Amino acid sequence: MKKGFLILLCVFGTLFASAQTYSFQVWTGVEASIDLSKRLSLDVGVESRFQQHSALLKQASAEVEARYSLTKPLFVGASYEFADKYRIQGYFPVHTFAALVGYKKKFGNFRVAIQTKMNVSKNTYIKNEKSLLPSFVDKNKLKVAYVANKRVRPSLFVETYHPLGAGTNYSIATVKYGANCSFGFRKQIGLDLGYMLRHEIQDDELISIVTLSIEKSF
Repeated sequence: MKKGFLILLCVFGTLFASAQTYSFQVWTGVEASIDLSKRLSLDVGVESRFQQHSALLKQASAEVEARYSLTKPLFVGASYEFADKYRIQGYFPVHTFAALVGYKKKFGNFRVAIQTKMNVSKNTYIKNEKSLLPSFVDKNKLKVAYVANKRVRPSLFVETYHPLGAGTNYSIATVKYGANCSFGFRKQIGLDLGYMLRHEIQDDELISIVTLSIEKSF
């Protein structure tokens, strides 16, 4: 474990040293999870994102996601997100539809989850003619969680963003490095605290993000 944290510190230190710009955000949210059957589940969540140096609401969103377990470790799903994003001219909605497939497996006290998610987004902010066309992004995520304790579950994850489109190469545009800890309480209520470092590679920008969400299972 100590060796793993030292590697993460080295990665973060290299990123901070190389990035040209740096900003800080706070994301808060509320999530609810409902098991409709043994195989089918539904997740609903709302989220707000604030730019801390100006206390500016960067984005407010609501998302609903359905997942179906094909086997115990393998699942597929679909989601829809409505996000109101801030621009200098005001707030403009973005509609995002996604299809996902994932695999999760328990190894002793650890759980490893891999997920790929294809996103199709429709922007309403008019910058030019191309800005109104649908955009496609493939997101890949690897997460490792320590699940020996039901009430306290730390985890680490890495997520990459790959824009897709005519004339574009399958390259990484954004990388997220994150560490979370979930605290379970009675009546299936949980509190999730986390820190995430988002690296926008093309803009050479680092965004430091603190996340806080309340979760409820039914």
